[in-house]
Amino acid sequence: MEYPNTRFSRRVRLTMLIVFIVAFFVISPIIIMYTAGYRYDWQNGLLKETGSISVDVEPKNATVYLNGIKLQDKMPIRLNNIAPAKYNLRISAPEYFDWQKEIEVKNKQTNYTKEVSLIRKNKPEVLINGKIENLAVSFDGRFIIYSAQKNNTTEISLWDNTTQQSTTLSSPNSLEPISVLWAEKNNYALIVDANAPYSRLLVINAENPLKQTDLIKINSSIKKFQWANSVEPQLYYSTRDNIYLYSPITAKSQIITRNNYLDWYMENGQLWTMQTDTSTKQYNITQDTLGFNSVLNQINSTDINLATGKMESSNLQVLAARQNTVLLKNTKDSQIILLTNSNKYKISADKFLISKYNNWWLLWSQWELWTYSEGEEPYLLNRSGEHLQEVVPLDQYNTLALAWANKTTVLFPYYLATHDLLDEKNTNIVADTQNKILYFINQTKNKEGIWKLNY
Repeated sequence: MEYPNTRFSRRVRLTMLIVFIVAFFVISPIIIMYTAGYRYDWQNGLLKETGSISVDVEPKNATVYLNGIKLQDKMPIRLNNIAPAKYNLRISAPEYFDWQKEIEVKNKQTNYTKEVSLIRKNKPEVLINGKIENLAVSFDGRFIIYSAQKNNTTEISLWDNTTQQSTTLSSPNSLEPISVLWAEKNNYALIVDANAPYSRLLVINAENPLKQTDLIKINSSIKKFQWANSVEPQLYYSTRDNIYLYSPITAKSQIITRNNYLDWYMENGQLWTMQTDTSTKQYNITQDTLGFNSVLNQINSTDINLATGKMESSNLQVLAARQNTVLLKNTKDSQIILLTNSNKYKISADKFLISKYNNWWLLWSQWELWTYSEGEEPYLLNRSGEHLQEVVPLDQYNTLALAWANKTTVLFPYYLATHDLLDEKNTNIVADTQNKILYFINQTKNKEGIWKLNY
């Protein structure tokens, strides 16, 4: 039927209806699939689900670039319906180093970039001039104990960052190196000879530095010492016969137990020990020896490689213990054994530290850097031929400063992203993570001294 004065004939209207119906059934699924997160991969001819990208870093005014395209400035950033592929993610902020990483978006997954704090671009400043040998920073960053060569002796001094003044602590008549061990939660420090037998163990309160106690004068046969992990200053030490607890506040020692052990370590009031099992001729690593007294694991001569093929108790040390993990060191070999309830891991390392953030273990040699977290297997984080010297945690996200033979780099370990920080040889690198200050010794001409870098 034709209607008068109409522009379209019946055939045209029917054709249009069919076109609209076809378009509806074609376009509607496309719209539905698009909103559901599907995209067509024209290169491979495949229909793929999409993923998402989430970015939330510090500082909050950082700018994010995805494949060179600038995104919004305000954090956090959430991008949905991103086609699965690899993308170049770059994060920039004024006066900060760029953070750059290739990320991969996968089907129905969100790629997260979070818990990252960018590193500031600043120039190092000299703090203390002189031929400095070593330095150590207190737990709150206020004090620095350092040693310097003066008039053929090693002068030990205390620097106060609050008053910007230095106080001489000791001037022994020798050039023997010293070690400084700060307490974890207070401003007490222990100054000792670098190697046993010890001729001095000076206990110092940094807030009253001229009042010092030499534990060697109290007991000349000290074999081992360790600060307690407590707010109140407490120091454990042992002789051949006993393990003692010393209080710097009262200047008194008390016997904790007889020292019938090959070695020991104190963790939050629990005594870990290494003992000989005469029945099996193995060494038992015992947790809470004075309490519940449970054997964590055992080691024998096949667990440690000595040139002689034998295992000697005098060569074994308990380096650290936390929860259900113990570190053992063979002093005759560049190897550390990590023990858990059910496993033994031999790691090529001669240095270690436990980050105060997240109970994260770091073990390294000149060639390898390993990490370990409770309940997981050790993980090889980095292997290089550049001679790794020091590893320093920088913040609560476990960002690391890696001191190499001739430079220092920054590593974001969860993302394996890195960039350069210092391009000179520096030694004794330590960090005040609360105030984000890196201290280091530079021994090059016209730069001798302790330097600081605000990061």
